[in-house]
Amino acid sequence: MIWLAVAGIAAVVIAAVVVSARQGKGWWVFFLVGTLGWVLAQAGKGILLLPIILADRGAVLSAQLWYIPLAALLPGVVEELGKYVPLRMLHVRTRNMALALGLGAGAIEAITILVGVLATAGLGGVHEPFVSALIAVWERFWAVTGHAAEATLDGVAIVRRKGRWLVAAMAAHTLIDLGAAWYQHAEAVHASVAVVRLALGTSEVVLAVVAALVWVWGRRLWLIPTEVPQN
Repeated sequence: MIWLAVAGIAAVVIAAVVVSARQGKGWWVFFLVGTLGWVLAQAGKGILLLPIILADRGAVLSAQLWYIPLAALLPGVVEELGKYVPLRMLHVRTRNMALALGLGAGAIEAITILVGVLATAGLGGVHEPFVSALIAVWERFWAVTGHAAEATLDGVAIVRRKGRWLVAAMAAHTLIDLGAAWYQHAEAVHASVAVVRLALGTSEVVLAVVAALVWVWGRRLWLIPTEVPQN
């Protein structure tokens, strides 16, 4: 849906202005590196999935039952590594730096969705029911929030030298994608309308709840003074 992509880009622009005002001149470096990290993560996922795609010989992956955990866990691990590694290389020091990088990942994801919609449906996708537009705006807003929030946990893992926060970011990302994977599977197997709607509703609720909780969680962790390592 084109509204989903438009909503995502609008959310990213607004958030980028806010982060820019608070972070200063260097925020855009993290923003751009975040887009690159997301692209490399997609390439990594493609490479990992290639043996499965070749083995299934053209079968629709989302129609397989094992697709649900795979489609949730793989992005959860690979995409968070795609944020963690650049943050470590750039020596993240503040929450806003991590937020900027997460917003970069959200921006390129939204643009990718927009390009995909235009390639398959064209501009006719603009004329959609009002409810569908609201769902699209809701989904992309929380998706961008989720990317930014998870990046703050990745940053905490680096600053505090605690790998468990990276694992927490991966777990949150996986949980969010679990609902989306169920919805994709339900559509692929042509499940009943009731099942598809239940999967979609569950996906949207889980996305919002997890993204909001991680946002608050990450913010509180950054407010706690960092312990100075003892020699």
